[in-house]
Amino acid sequence: MITKQALGNMLFGMADILRDKVEDYKSYILSLLFFKRLSDNYQWEIEDATKQFLVKEAREPSPKELAVITSKKHDFQIPDGCFWEDVRKAPIDKKNAILDASVNAIADQNVDQNGKYILKGIINTVRWNEPAPDGSGGKKLDPEVLTNLINYLSAVDLSNKNVTVDVLGDAYEYLIKRFADENKGGTMAGQFYTPQEVVDIIVRYLKPQKGETIYDPTCGSGGFLLNAAKYARASYDTQKSVRLFGQELVWNTWAICNINMILHGLDARIEQGDTIRDPKFKDEVNELELRTFDKVMANFPFSMENWAQNGEPKKDKKGNTVNKKDGTPQIEYKKEFTDPYNRLVYGVPPYSNGDFAFLQHIIASLDEKGKAGVVCPQGVLFRGQPEKTEEEDGQNRKADVEYLIRRGFLQGVDFAQHINIIDAIVVLPGNLFYGTTIPGAIIFFDKNKPEERKNKVLMVYAAKKGWYREDANMSVLEPQDVLRISTMLESWGDIDKAKDWIAVQKNRLYNQIDEDLDFQMSEIDNDTAEELTQARRRLAKAEKTVNDKLTDNKKPTAGEKKAVETAQKALDKLTADRTAREKAAHEKAEKQCQAIAEVEKELMQMFGDPELRKRYFSIVDMDEIEENEFNLNIPRYVDTFEPEEQIDLKQAIADFKKAMQTETKVEKELEELLKTIDNEQ
Repeated sequence: MITKQALGNMLFGMADILRDKVEDYKSYILSLLFFKRLSDNYQWEIEDATKQFLVKEAREPSPKELAVITSKKHDFQIPDGCFWEDVRKAPIDKKNAILDASVNAIADQNVDQNGKYILKGIINTVRWNEPAPDGSGGKKLDPEVLTNLINYLSAVDLSNKNVTVDVLGDAYEYLIKRFADENKGGTMAGQFYTPQEVVDIIVRYLKPQKGETIYDPTCGSGGFLLNAAKYARASYDTQKSVRLFGQELVWNTWAICNINMILHGLDARIEQGDTIRDPKFKDEVNELELRTFDKVMANFPFSMENWAQNGEPKKDKKGNTVNKKDGTPQIEYKKEFTDPYNRLVYGVPPYSNGDFAFLQHIIASLDEKGKAGVVCPQGVLFRGQPEKTEEEDGQNRKADVEYLIRRGFLQGVDFAQHINIIDAIVVLPGNLFYGTTIPGAIIFFDKNKPEERKNKVLMVYAAKKGWYREDANMSVLEPQDVLRISTMLESWGDIDKAKDWIAVQKNRLYNQIDEDLDFQMSEIDNDTAEELTQARRRLAKAEKTVNDKLTDNKKPTAGEKKAVETAQKALDKLTADRTAREKAAHEKAEKQCQAIAEVEKELMQMFGDPELRKRYFSIVDMDEIEENEFNLNIPRYVDTFEPEEQIDLKQAIADFKKAMQTETKVEKELEELLKTIDNEQ
């Protein structure tokens, strides 16, 4: 059986073949991987079913029975002539066409009991036979490049005989993260990947329960849904104890998400489309009402302009597009947006910013006891101004709609119900998310808050310098940072709950660190094994040349001796580099384990010190929020300023006196020196 590390590294090697050959090359790799998996597993399913028949019936199946096994015992159907081997053996000039025809035939062959094509747009999302755009008559993907890809992937058996569902699914996740890491600054990375640490914080606070429905309205590659299923499996021994639903706008990302769910063996319904303008999950009886869910988890596109698609580029008098400073066109909104699903009950957000449109869709998608964890830009917490009157401050100003919406979340639709659905807020470090530098936050909603929390909001500050790692292009939450955030969320200020939570979570995080270390060691081994083998061969060859001459009583030349020396130095350098990488990986793991223990002490000290707690979190009453005009900006409630360094006054005075004495002594010595010089003159 192949390991996750080996498979993940091998699969990412496909990127070296395809990189710079086509746009969005991850879709080509992930789609080809899926086709190989289905094809390899098809034959294994026949072999496995035949073995089961033999055990059950104590005989080999008859030709007729074998024909039934061959046709029925498959998760997915593959027509004759459309298998991986058929494509691999095809002539190079026909390979693109045969691959394209094969995946399209598979897409057409697989239909569920309701007549829905279950693989259409998923296995055939890539147009393998697309002509080159320059009109040359060639292919967009060069047949030789495709042949190299197929030959490379043919080396590994992706059937259940060699790769478990967990290993294959985890390797697929590994690929997705590597693709995101490669394009950290690009918007595409943010469209399909949310940092695992943020996903983990949200899933563990919401705690998916057996039988619940989990929904992500902007699901990307499916990270939230997948981790909800993993949490359910850890809690209830089966990942299918929760039902998964997601919607994604971008076709390729939608396909990637579906493949992700299938490779992990999950029964998930992932729909494609614009969640705001065309939500796919509706009430079975009333098409104009949304279906509601137990838990919603999301990381929607930050501050989406023209979210209602009712705006057009602004034109000047000459009919030319008027651009902003960044070169993008200014948008004019000439049409009103009417929501047939009655989601925007708190107010219609500005058409130039869709944050509150997505938040209201999420709230409308929760059932009467539903909970949600949502990643959003920090501006959601404070954008918008309240109404002002002449009597208050000498001006008349209507309340901004974003202010009214946020106030509605805290007080109810008509602001008189006093129904607060905001449970907790976590302010995160800036530059944490792929594709954007906008500082983010997590808002947790709860439509059925416990009585003791109904008029309170927990506000957690997690953006203090030192509470995250700053890499060259991004901020990263370390295991100890996740522990700090999750403990504050889980305990709600209760030190006993904090102790219980930490006791469980630190062991989980220690295991996670060990797994990550094993993965890194495997990566190092895979990265260096071939080079080391070649270096050893070169050294052995050079030494043999010298030894053969010595055996024949001949004198090796200076060049032959130099070759041995050069080969030995090259091998020593590669060995030293590998050792250094291994040492760095071990040191990182040790530091993370030490940091977890230090954070445990830090949190226990913090919970026992009311003044120190103010720098971490605050449990805020609604009266205080109302006094702050429903502004949820974290510095209003949590002391986010770095404390000034404490000075020991006695020591400072002593140091000052000592410095003055030294200065006096130096002045006297200088005076004596000057006198000596004057006397000599």
